[in-house]
Amino acid sequence: MSEQKKSRLPHYLFGSTPSLWRGLRRRYGPVDSPYRSRVAQIQLGIWSLAPERGWESWRFGRAIEQTELHPAPVFIIGYWQSGHSLMHYLMASDPQFATTSLLHCALPSCWATVEPLARWVLRRRSSKTRVVDSLPMSTDGPQGDELAMANLTELSIYHGYSFPRSYEAIFRRAVLLEGVSADELHEWKRCYRRLLQKVAWHTGRSRLLSRNAAHTGRVRQLLELFPNAKFIHLHRNPYRVFAAQEPKWRSLCELWALQTPNIDQLVADTIGLYPVLMKQFFGERTLIPEGQLADVRYEELLANPVSTLRRVYAELDLPEFERLEERLTAPGGTQLGQLAGHDVTLTSEQQELVRREWGFAFEALGYSLDPTQTMELASTPGDD
Repeated sequence: MSEQKKSRLPHYLFGSTPSLWRGLRRRYGPVDSPYRSRVAQIQLGIWSLAPERGWESWRFGRAIEQTELHPAPVFIIGYWQSGHSLMHYLMASDPQFATTSLLHCALPSCWATVEPLARWVLRRRSSKTRVVDSLPMSTDGPQGDELAMANLTELSIYHGYSFPRSYEAIFRRAVLLEGVSADELHEWKRCYRRLLQKVAWHTGRSRLLSRNAAHTGRVRQLLELFPNAKFIHLHRNPYRVFAAQEPKWRSLCELWALQTPNIDQLVADTIGLYPVLMKQFFGERTLIPEGQLADVRYEELLANPVSTLRRVYAELDLPEFERLEERLTAPGGTQLGQLAGHDVTLTSEQQELVRREWGFAFEALGYSLDPTQTMELASTPGDD
């Protein structure tokens, strides 16, 4: 990661609230001394934006609450490093969808009030491409909504990147929803629905397109909120998913850590948590009604994006694919061939570890256990 990318991005908790910040430190702290400057930055944002949060709630709260949502939002799910960002980036070009942007996610409680200043700051501080790959990034570009939820609730996987010593505990609470009380779950649903209403109100579009890998563990709850929701499940060869973990952790901890990370332990946590989440998803996917779920291989999407999207739109009965196809194939449209990834290879011991711990997923997802068929490129554009 370049120094510019590392240093110019504000910590995501800059846009959070005093009660959330106190709760996180009480549950997962303390913060290590090398990260005290990040604490100062977070506290500056929390307290300086307090008047704007109050004003925005008073000024626009009723309009947001009265905003109607399309009954069938589209959720892009699947384990991390499986191609969600690429799918999101492509589908966000479809004008029928509203989706969270960097602006929405950075300041979910007050973006409408501070929008001109926030846009100016984000343009100056954001790089033109994402830290983990070469997908374009901009203030209005598509951003996963888990980042916005990290500013609103403790039930967000992003807090595991800030408090890596508690990553497994945070994953189990925020993604698997283990030990979460009925009141906490009700509050999470309320916050999430209000976030989507606010995005719909701000964009003037009622149908939401969400990219959120953490939602892979929340299928039941999303169906309770939106019984007609559509799901796109992205999956990728498990060898490649594992190979992408260490680079992912190094990038995320450089950006967000408030505790000194143990990268080896975080990768080990992933080894244990991948099968737990995937087995939960394989069980809960049976809850999704017929015609509301499409499965997509990342390899297929990368090789044939337009034909893959055409199939997804047909399977989910999404209208007017021609509008999206026109945008994707127009001169100057998305140039996937110019997006750079980076090669990562696995040792024979790592390959054996993946086969032993994640073997069930190869069969369930239709991949070969032979690593020579799958390791030619282990980290490629939009793979988170």
